[in-house]
Amino acid sequence: MKDIKIFNLNEIKKDDFEDRWERFIFGPQGMINSKNLKFGVVNYKPNKESLSHKHDIGEALFIISGKGNIKIDDKIFKVKNNDFVYIPQDLNHSVITSKDNLKILFIF
Repeated sequence: MKDIKIFNLNEIKKDDFEDRWERFIFGPQGMINSKNLKFGVVNYKPNKESLSHKHDIGEALFIISGKGNIKIDDKIFKVKNNDFVYIPQDLNHSVITSKDNLKILFIF
């Protein structure tokens, strides 16, 4: 069985930013360089709002832990652990945290 890979989250390069850290498992910057799949984990710090951004493809999120808000265009949606969120392509979105960290699994 070739090309099977198993690794732990802690083995993946962690990129730190002012509002979050993120680890890409798949993608150009990921542990596995893939062109058509971006997959990873991001942990937003408390009391932060991420920069608004959009993608040319839909994005799926799974809230691993914490609670906060996802702003999609001009609407704000409350999210908490175990919630799934789908963001269609080309919609501006950002993450707004409260007093807790918000850890999210993402794929697009």
